[in-house]
Amino acid sequence: MALYKATKNLHFASLGKSVIVDEHIELEDDHAAQVNKDLKTAFPDVKAVLVPVDEAEAPKKTTRAKKADTETVEDDDE
Repeated sequence: MALYKATKNLHFASLGKSVIVDEHIELEDDHAAQVNKDLKTAFPDVKAVLVPVDEAEAPKKTTRAKKADTETVEDDDE
């Protein structure tokens, strides 16, 4: 599977996923090629609706800082 960047807002009904412009999605190469082929006439203003993301452009995975411990406070609004 490869990472692709969307140049248009797309919904993949068969995958149950959606992407908006400039978001990344992981797809099989054959599937991405078929989507580009099928949507070529629908979006003549772009060369392809899904473009491969190269390693330099790929989003880096980062770890999030742990959430601070919080206390639950109950309101006496009754």
